[in-house]
Amino acid sequence: MPEIQDIKDDDDNSEINLRSDLDLKTYAFLHFFVALLPIYPIFYFLYLYNFVFAFNLQLGLVFLPLFVIGELLFYIAGVVYLTKFVLVLSHWRSKPREGVNMERDFNSRMVYHYHLRGFVKKFPLWLIVRSPFPFLIKWMFQTFGLYDIGKNVMIYDCWLGLEFIYLEDNCKIGLGSVLSSHLVDGLNRLTIKRIIMRENSQLDHYTLVSPGIKIGKHSRVGSKSGIPKLQRVRKNTVYTTGSDNRVFKKDRKATKLLKKELKEKRNKESKG
Repeated sequence: MPEIQDIKDDDDNSEINLRSDLDLKTYAFLHFFVALLPIYPIFYFLYLYNFVFAFNLQLGLVFLPLFVIGELLFYIAGVVYLTKFVLVLSHWRSKPREGVNMERDFNSRMVYHYHLRGFVKKFPLWLIVRSPFPFLIKWMFQTFGLYDIGKNVMIYDCWLGLEFIYLEDNCKIGLGSVLSSHLVDGLNRLTIKRIIMRENSQLDHYTLVSPGIKIGKHSRVGSKSGIPKLQRVRKNTVYTTGSDNRVFKKDRKATKLLKKELKEKRNKESKG
């Protein structure tokens, strides 16, 4: 019986582990830079507030709610603009680009910075959605860039893609909807394409929109529907998936024909 030996990592695996450790350090630093750095001025403003209203406690209590709101808005603005600074550096190192079935090489600069930008956007998004000012989400996306949001756009609690989202005037994004401008095709392929919603188009609740989707004017995507990538929804139409979908009906008809052919084949074999 051959002797059992411990399996050791080769040089390639050690390099991969080293790269992973480096990424963890980078992400930890970004969290400190984006989330904790804006807190320090807040403590300074709190000290100034106590110093100014030390002579009159009642007057300080009167203005305390306004001070708390101002501090929270200042912190949100600090987080958003620091995130914008990180995004500008990332865009300078690796310019965002679109593509279909691109190679998903984790050692490439493009993929690395794409995931880094997605990571750094998560905290300000969570902060604004959970704050008393969720309407600031449109301002946040406009500040980040690679988002174009028109007038009177209604965005409920949903997930907008990392980049390349373009919403024209009077659009509506329903509750729980997902607009993903990127899609992992298999293990090592990646598709990144912009999503465009024309004027007066809307997504009902719990819809899924894939990369490369263009939704025409005055169109609506029904609730709990999904659109495959690189598709186009014509204007003045209602797109749904399920029993009312044209593709579903076509598949159902083909299934009936296939069952009929198999039944006839079995009957012939039994008679033979």
